[in-house]
Amino acid sequence: MIELKISTEDFFKQLKGLIAKGNKILKDEISKPQILEVQINDWKKIVIQFLKTNIIGVPEKLISYIDSDFSDKFSILQFYINDLENNPSNHLTHLNEYLERRIKEVKKTYDYLSVSNIITNNESPKLSTINEKIFFTLEKLYMLDNDHFYSISLIFDLNNIDYREDETNEIAENLKKRGYGNKNSEWETNDFLKITVKGAAYVERKQKSSQAKTKTNEKRVLNDKIDYVIDELKKLDEIRFGQQIIFSEIEELRTDSKNLSKKSWGQLVKGKVLDLALKELISKKTAQFIYESLIDDKFSLLP
Repeated sequence: MIELKISTEDFFKQLKGLIAKGNKILKDEISKPQILEVQINDWKKIVIQFLKTNIIGVPEKLISYIDSDFSDKFSILQFYINDLENNPSNHLTHLNEYLERRIKEVKKTYDYLSVSNIITNNESPKLSTINEKIFFTLEKLYMLDNDHFYSISLIFDLNNIDYREDETNEIAENLKKRGYGNKNSEWETNDFLKITVKGAAYVERKQKSSQAKTKTNEKRVLNDKIDYVIDELKKLDEIRFGQQIIFSEIEELRTDSKNLSKKSWGQLVKGKVLDLALKELISKKTAQFIYESLIDDKFSLLP
C-alpha cells in the first residue's frame, strides 16, 4: 500500500528542488569525468533516498527507472573503462547524456506521482469494472498530456489498484485499437501509452457529461430541501402572520441558486434567515432549522 509520510505540498516542492539540483550539475559543465561521475551518483542516491524515505511502499519499478543502467547504451562503468583515458571529452559527453536521461526519469517520476490519488488526495480509487479501469487510465493520461509514454501498471500501483497478469498490457492494446492511445513502439509487448487527440476528446466529452449529471443531481437535491423547508414551515403557527414574506424569500433562494456559487449561495441563505429573525418574522429556532436544512451546517450567528 502506498502512503505519503509528509505533506503533498512539501513533497512536490522538495522533488522539484532535486530536479533543479540535477539540472544545475548539467549547467555547471564539469570538465573532469571523475568529478562528474561522483556528482551524478551522489545526486541519484539523494533522489532515490528521498523517495524511499517519504513514500511508504514506493514501487521498486519507479526507483529502477531512475537508478537502472541496463536500458542505457552506455553505463557509467563502460564510460570509465572505454573513454576516461583515451578520450576524456567523449567520456564527458556520455556522462552528460546519461545525466540528462536520469533527470528525464525523475521528471517522469514527478508526473507519475502527480496522478496518484493517494499522493495528492490521500484516497484510493474504487474501481470495480474493466471499463472503470480503462476510463481511469485515460483520465490520468489526459492529465499527463505530453510526448512521454507512461506505464499503466505503474499508474495502477501508485493508486493501489489491483490488476491481473497482462491486464494492463491488454488495456493498452484496447486503447490503441480504439484510437485513444499510442503505444511505445520500442517494445512489442508493453503497457506504455500516451493519449491521442481522439482519446483526449473522449475524456472531455465524458467529463462534461458527468459534470452535467452532477449539476442536475445537485439541483434536484436542493429543490427537495427547499420543498421540505416550506412544507415544515407551513405547519408552524409562529409564521402565520408572515407566511407570504417568508415563503417569497425562500423561493428567491431557489432562483438565486442557479446563478451563484455554492459558497455565495450559502452566505445569501445565512443573510436572509438572519434578517427574518431580526425582524421577528421567525424565531431563532426556526432560523436555525431553515439554515441547517438547506446548508447542512451549524448556524450559530444568533445570540
